[in-house]
Amino acid sequence: MVDLSEFQPRVKHVHPQGWEPSVSWTGTGGTINTGPLEHEPDDAIWLTLIEDWGLDPASTRIIPGSVQIRAWDTQTPEGIQRLKYYRARIEPIFATEGRADVDELCASIVKRRPAKVEVKTGDLSFLILLSDIQLGKGEGDGTPGTIARVMASLDNAAQRVKDLKKLGRNIESIYIIGLGDIVEGCSGDWYAMQTYQADLNRREQEKVARRLILAYIDRFVDLGYRVVCSCVPGNHGENRKNGKAFTSFDDNADISVFESVAEILSANPDRYANVFMPMDCIEKSTLTATFDLNGVPCGFAHGHQFRGGGGGSINKIESWLKGQALGRLPVADAQLIYSGHFHHFVSSEATSRTVFQTPAQDGGSQWFTESTGQHSPAGLLTMTVGKAAGKRGWNDLAIL
Repeated sequence: MVDLSEFQPRVKHVHPQGWEPSVSWTGTGGTINTGPLEHEPDDAIWLTLIEDWGLDPASTRIIPGSVQIRAWDTQTPEGIQRLKYYRARIEPIFATEGRADVDELCASIVKRRPAKVEVKTGDLSFLILLSDIQLGKGEGDGTPGTIARVMASLDNAAQRVKDLKKLGRNIESIYIIGLGDIVEGCSGDWYAMQTYQADLNRREQEKVARRLILAYIDRFVDLGYRVVCSCVPGNHGENRKNGKAFTSFDDNADISVFESVAEILSANPDRYANVFMPMDCIEKSTLTATFDLNGVPCGFAHGHQFRGGGGGSINKIESWLKGQALGRLPVADAQLIYSGHFHHFVSSEATSRTVFQTPAQDGGSQWFTESTGQHSPAGLLTMTVGKAAGKRGWNDLAIL
């Protein structure tokens, strides 16, 4: 028979409401309640309680001055007993080792004296991007206005090179790249009024285009620079029938005008000994070109081949570039990507590549503006390119 006298009834504490033993923690702070204690808790007790509740005592502390106390009379086997409960606020311990001294930082800003800027001395290329000139387009100020704009941009580009030289830029080469749509075409079904509004026929468009390209080359030859000239085909230069290109990628006026200029250069080797026009880019039936500009790989495309990517020209370019990378095509290795076609300037370095969408130099498109509301100023995109330009590979961007 069990002797019930050996067993004592378990004492069930009734805690004051809101002071029950507990912890609340938000990640940035909280509270901890001790439960009944005979003596005021010291640091060791607080650390034990913090650890018991699953927090890290090395990174959690009691906020000084936050401890509260509550006395509570409760029935115990010994009779009425006064118990004491303690509550404190807790917070993370922020590491102070290695943290900067804010006063020292502010003082260093105030005391700093202007430093002499070190001029970068490595070789650079000055890049000129001829894009969407669309000679023969009668809209806006027509071809006369377009020629005036393009030639004014040439004057500004030549002056820009002189100014950069004064700043210490060591420009070793001038790259003149045609990004397509140099001519307008006459009946490409781009918009309803194209044929009616054209102010030059196809032969006249190509004749003027050759003169403009040669004018750019001559200007920098006269300044004594090495000149590299090349191009990619655009959609307005295509040989089209019933609104569709029907021959080959290289049967394109954007290429043929550069090819004709190359023949002009070869006929005068003394004057143009320092001008280079890589014929593989012209002769290959491809829509892209790649060059190394003083250690920086650059890729060029007109942009009519960009598909998908959702809204926005940059999304289309980057989506297209992903496909080029998966296909291991040469342009996929480029650090800098240049395109035309969309007639406005925008740039992005959101990916590991930097993308430049170049502005147009035509007289604008009423049809496009009327249908979308969009329009942007004409201009010639220029910049210096090369490892000497810094970690981005380019510098001195100017739209002229």
